[in-house]
Amino acid sequence: MSNTLTSKVSGRMSSRGWAIALGIGAIVLAAILLVVYLDRYRARVGGENAPTPVLVAKQYIPAGTPGNLVASGAMYVPTTLPRKEVEVGAISDPQYLAGRAASVEIFPGHQFTATDFATTDTASVDSQITGEQRAISISIDQVHGSLSQIQAGDSVDIYTAVTGVVKLFRPNVKVLAIPTIPGPTGTGNMILRLETKDAATFAYAADNTQLWFVIRPVVNSKPTKPSTANAATVLR
Repeated sequence: MSNTLTSKVSGRMSSRGWAIALGIGAIVLAAILLVVYLDRYRARVGGENAPTPVLVAKQYIPAGTPGNLVASGAMYVPTTLPRKEVEVGAISDPQYLAGRAASVEIFPGHQFTATDFATTDTASVDSQITGEQRAISISIDQVHGSLSQIQAGDSVDIYTAVTGVVKLFRPNVKVLAIPTIPGPTGTGNMILRLETKDAATFAYAADNTQLWFVIRPVVNSKPTKPSTANAATVLR
């Protein structure tokens, strides 16, 4: 009788032990599965919402607008968006725009993408000006214009000589184009970028004074101070 009772008690205790062990195992397994699920969820949510840089248009950009003009004119605003909201092929580096032009119309708020800008080798004058900027053609010669040294994209200081006086006319003027082959007398037309308000003044100076074009440094160029020279200052 005693042995039978002992066996029953031992059996019950063994069954209870197994039940407890199975319960603990189930809890541990559930905890592991929960941790794995949370890790995967965080990774998925974090990836979708990770802040991603992108350039967004802040104004209307017509098709054909050069990328360098878009960049230099700050026609965009750099921002960050959740990765899930970023367009395929989105542009985040403004340097990507160099050597390209808008292939489609771009409207304010639109994300720049690689398909919006096509590679181009255009160097047309009208693609290098915008807004109130204009381009004017000025006749120059080798001596006064340094045609052998100036290149399109350079900047020059322009001095004017009239009635025995030479003075700074306009500093830091961008050269848009130069004659590829100077004429038989060594002359040609240099195309300069200017503001609309200066067009008449430039035209008058070109027709009625002698203009000198002084080449500026490509890098680390300092502002040009106004200066005037005449016979008295030269002989002083």
